[in-house]
Order: sequence, then structure tokens, then C-alpha cells
Amino acid sequence: IIECMASSDNVVRAGFTPKFQDIPTLTSMLTYSYAPISEQKMNPVDYPYVTLNRTAYSSSSSATLYDPPIEEFSVVKTELNDEGAKATFEAIDGPSVIICTAGSGSISVGPKTEKVKAGYVFFVGATAECVLESDSESFTTFKAFCELSGKESANGTS
Repeated sequence: IIECMASSDNVVRAGFTPKFQDIPTLTSMLTYSYAPISEQKMNPVDYPYVTLNRTAYSSSSSATLYDPPIEEFSVVKTELNDEGAKATFEAIDGPSVIICTAGSGSISVGPKTEKVKAGYVFFVGATAECVLESDSESFTTFKAFCELSGKESANGTS
């Protein structure tokens, strides 16, 4: 299980912490609306901006996009199911963080290549193509990313 959260400074605590707890505010914020799980559950789709090599295709490897209804980030789960399976991610207009949760392989960004194994985390800058390659029978990574095109840049301009 991977949890990816947008940054927030609006935490309201109600227990299990020595920090300030504001139970009345928390309970006033709760909603009790409900719907079937099928309406609440995010439906993953194939990620369209990745190219899998022949080994990846023949081993049923995949790149699956989880795109929550927020603008802060999306997540791609990549499963490379054979040694030599490779996923080439197109450059995007925003940074990415990639974590490996199973198996081993390598990550290449520009001329630099690094070994990857479970627990390793990598930052990939905006506009950089990224290549993941498996050196095991099962190599799983998650890539959290945000696209900055059309948003305010770091220098305050759009």
C-alpha cells in the first residue's frame, strides 16, 4: 500500500496525540453522506506517456495511472515482470518522486544511471525523461508527480 498526500496545514486533531485536540471543530466538519463503493473508488487507467520495450510487453508488464480528483499530484504504478523489461517515461512539466517497493533494477535520467531496490527513493526533475529497467523477475515502483505547466512558476510568473 502506498499513501501519497498533498501538503496541508489544516490538520484538526481529535486523539492519539499530545498536540492540541479540537474535537468540536472536527465533528462539525464531518459529513455523513454515503454512496456505493463503485462511485467513491478511483478507477486506475493505463498511463499513456510511457513506452514499454518488447520484454515488458511479453511479460505483461504495466504502467497504471491513479489520478485523484485534485491538482496536486497523480501516481503511476509500474510493474516490470521480467529481467530486461524497460519502461521509458516521457518528460513532463513537473517534478517526480519514484519509490521502489519490490524487486530491483535501474533508473536512468539523462546520462546518469543508478541501481534501484526496494526502499530506494529518487527525485526526477521537471522535463527529464526517465527510464526504469528491471534486473529481476518482478520490479515495482510508484511515481508521484505533478505537472506545473499553466501554473505559477517558482519565480512568481505564469
